[in-house]
Amino acid sequence: MKLFMLNKFKALNIYNTLTLLIAIIPFSFIAGNLVLNLNIVILIIIALITFRGKIFKFKYDLIDKLILVFFAYIISISLINFFSNLSENNNDLDLMILKKSFFYLRFLILYFVIRYLLRENKINFKVLFFSASICCLFVCLDIIYQYFFGFDIFGIEYVDRRRMSGPFGDELIAGSYIQRFSLFLIFSVFLIERVKNKKIHFLLISNIILLLIFSIILSGNRMPLILLLFTFSLIFIVENYLRKFFIPFIIISIISFLSVYNFNQSYKKHINRYYDRVTEFVIFFSDIYSKDKETKNRYDSKRYVININGKKVQIPNVYVKEFEAGYKTWLLNKFVGDGVKSFKKNCQMTNVINCGPHPHNYYLEILADLGLVGLILLLLISFISIYKSLKMKFSYLDKRYQYFITPFIFLFFVEIFPIRTTGSFFSTGNATYFFLILSILIALSKKEFKIRV
Repeated sequence: MKLFMLNKFKALNIYNTLTLLIAIIPFSFIAGNLVLNLNIVILIIIALITFRGKIFKFKYDLIDKLILVFFAYIISISLINFFSNLSENNNDLDLMILKKSFFYLRFLILYFVIRYLLRENKINFKVLFFSASICCLFVCLDIIYQYFFGFDIFGIEYVDRRRMSGPFGDELIAGSYIQRFSLFLIFSVFLIERVKNKKIHFLLISNIILLLIFSIILSGNRMPLILLLFTFSLIFIVENYLRKFFIPFIIISIISFLSVYNFNQSYKKHINRYYDRVTEFVIFFSDIYSKDKETKNRYDSKRYVININGKKVQIPNVYVKEFEAGYKTWLLNKFVGDGVKSFKKNCQMTNVINCGPHPHNYYLEILADLGLVGLILLLLISFISIYKSLKMKFSYLDKRYQYFITPFIFLFFVEIFPIRTTGSFFSTGNATYFFLILSILIALSKKEFKIRV
């Protein structure tokens, strides 16, 4: 009897430790890539030591098989690229690509670890939700504090009056962080068992909407702001029990935006510049499809011109140049690519002036690094995941289940939204977020899944 109780106590400690390691991932995003990598590695090591082969022993469905194929494909093309270029002088770059490809396998193991823990009902979902909510709330308040006092609670001064970085220091990514974890803060209200009064729910969520929108505006991250507004609009229209927040959301958004826009001249210029860039995008694509053989000089000092099907078209801004870099790099190896992080190496082989570390769009980067085959694999994984999760959502009537799966569906959908600028898909932060959300979404889509709270 004592031995049984001791084993049960040890098991509970392991599961609580693993739940804690997953719950502090939102904190690790704030602390930086070193802490985030350490968090993931510790989580994986403890899980592998504790459960060993059990993690990988289950009936694989189509998505699981596609994910295995996706990672096997990454390793295969990196190996082929490395051994086929052994005689070339730039083999150090190929070796770096090979190393990064193998190190990228940690996200495959992370996926299966999360899948196993959820399949065995070993993770307390409330802990994860409240952890993400607390982190999101902290970043919002820290940004507002930094805006009014010139420095955040850690004493970090803002880099630019137009853009508050909060706890992220020189990295201007606070808005992206808020956008990614915002829905956890909203849905956590429904998970507080003591708060069941609908009026209190309405008051809390309305204030949370105000806080999220106001802080993300102050962050100056324009694409995350657009994605947040898009997500909220979508979720407040689609979800019946949230539809009553749509009008307050519209009012709060307009008032918050106009307040910052009219009282902060730096931010006003920042937004106007974004409007100019969007306009330039429209002009750029209209020039491509116009019948003129050469476009007019519309962009003052920006003289960079590309040739599209024999027609000279001016590129207006750096974002279009990055898109062109991604497109031309993809043309070098359309079908299979050269492996993870190979864009920077291959882009130098084109005549593109602007070769950055990545083309600032998930789809262009995957095309450039993994080719058409890699993109098709990832699209299949994404579309099947959304289809299965939506099917499960509308067939499962338990309200508590709805509160858990809904934010993951919308957050994943926005993460794979094609018309947006992004960081690198293969970076630590983006890959961790993508495969964390994906693994949880897939687990929630299973009929045998049981919620532990």
